[in-house]
Amino acid sequence: MLTGRFRTAWGEGGVAVAGGRLVGVDLPPLREREEAARAPDRAGEGADRVALEWWVQQLEAYFRGERLVWTAEELGLDEMPVSSFDRTVYKTLLSIPPAVTVSYGTLAEMAGYPRAARAVGNAMASNPIPIVVPCHRVVRSDGSLGRYGDDPAWKERLLDHEQKHAAGSGGGRS
Repeated sequence: MLTGRFRTAWGEGGVAVAGGRLVGVDLPPLREREEAARAPDRAGEGADRVALEWWVQQLEAYFRGERLVWTAEELGLDEMPVSSFDRTVYKTLLSIPPAVTVSYGTLAEMAGYPRAARAVGNAMASNPIPIVVPCHRVVRSDGSLGRYGDDPAWKERLLDHEQKHAAGSGGGRS
């Protein structure tokens, strides 16, 4: 695994790649535990170096408002070591536009699992690549934001960021 950092207006985040694909994203600010785990690693295969550089650029573009969405193919979701349920939910979530929210129940229905809102919540909580798989776009059925990792303020911050940039970027897909 090769690790690095990306810069945002809110501090540095962490990114990890392995096998030439994204495997982890840590939101800023990096805590001591994450900094040790995501300290820049100079070793690694050429494909990982290229992938790491690309993902650092992509995440920095997100935080500049230049890119707000990714495709399942770019993420290598079919190769991601998650359950088939999580993979289906993540793929479905990628279709939700920037700054738009859906409830856990609605996402479960969209993914073909109409009674699995709680399982969708678990999939969001275990998402290894937040921002890129935009779990911040999933909210409670009453419209409240709900939890988001260690800092619930991130969910609102990311949605506000997308609202500000979505109109000008055509959704951000490039």
